[in-house]
Amino acid sequence: MESDPKKLFVALIRQNQGIVNSLCRLYATSNEEMKDFRQDVLLSLWKGFPQYKEESKVSTWMYRVTLNTLISIYRKKKRVLLTEPFSESVESLHFQNSGSDDDLLVLQQAIGFLKPLEKALVILYLEGYDNKEIGTMLSLSETNVSTKLNRIKTQLRKTVKTLQNESR
Repeated sequence: MESDPKKLFVALIRQNQGIVNSLCRLYATSNEEMKDFRQDVLLSLWKGFPQYKEESKVSTWMYRVTLNTLISIYRKKKRVLLTEPFSESVESLHFQNSGSDDDLLVLQQAIGFLKPLEKALVILYLEGYDNKEIGTMLSLSETNVSTKLNRIKTQLRKTVKTLQNESR
């Protein structure tokens, strides 16, 4: 293992940045907000790094810190902001690359409407974690993860269909 904590931290961030970036992207409504969220998460990870005990995988620890940081930001933001009409919130999700595949954009929008735990499940699933690993990260049983993912997939299909119909 690396003896310099800063070098070790940077190496671990590089190895696991997909988790951080994916979660930040889902909670943000613009590229600038995503960058701000990522900075907040990296600061939280750095502050918590000395307490990381290697009792769980680094990716699990990073995921939990990232999700907790984003949920905390989301809760603070929710208290301050007024709600906006559905159509405006859909429009604000178009911050991703305008040249991206339409289907991917619609899926990202649909995921954006999920509750925080549902988003977490989808992100971990898309990152390639199996149901047992996801369960460990989120303190859920493997069966519960499987059930929730099936329900989320059904919900996403409906939301995607609705979004596609609205854009026509």
